[in-house]
Amino acid sequence: MAALRAGGLAIIATDTVYGVAADIRRDDAVRALYEAKRKSADEPLQLLFPADRDALAPYARLSRDAARLIDALGPGPWTIITPAGEGWSSPALAGGATVGVRMPPVATLQAVLAGLGAPVAASSANRHGDASPTTCAQALDSLGPYCAAAIDDGPTSHGLDSSVIDCSVTPPRILREGALPADTIAGHLGLAGIEVVRRAGVQG
Repeated sequence: MAALRAGGLAIIATDTVYGVAADIRRDDAVRALYEAKRKSADEPLQLLFPADRDALAPYARLSRDAARLIDALGPGPWTIITPAGEGWSSPALAGGATVGVRMPPVATLQAVLAGLGAPVAASSANRHGDASPTTCAQALDSLGPYCAAAIDDGPTSHGLDSSVIDCSVTPPRILREGALPADTIAGHLGLAGIEVVRRAGVQG
């Protein structure tokens, strides 16, 4: 937590893969995350939140579909895209008007977020385009020199990236099908089917 508050990057496990995180209140740290990953600043980052829907304010405004999914699924291997909160900005948004929110049910990560008192901007802890790491050792091999801290929490439970669900459009669509199956998402939204743009591990 001290490393994050000081503007450093930290490697930490989610329920899907290991991520690299920056305090969302530190624009310098968020920019450093982009640089470490060699990720284009035109591509938005996820925000990781405590397992409490109220924690999303003021960073996100939940669409009806987004609220329905969060209530139905609870914390888990999903990223939900919804309009960003009014009057709030960050390099993590990549100049856009939407934000991807996550609530990973991982005790260590939740303790870090509680201690920090703020969400973190995050992405998988690998160079952009490389495979997402499922162990701390893999993450350190990729981004270790750029990070001030790393927490080894053992192998991740899913091993696939989160499913990214765009709830900023109607009907919602899946931008990336990952650890949460498309039929499960469609069912909770009351849909007979849902568009899938790509699947985890498939570039596009």
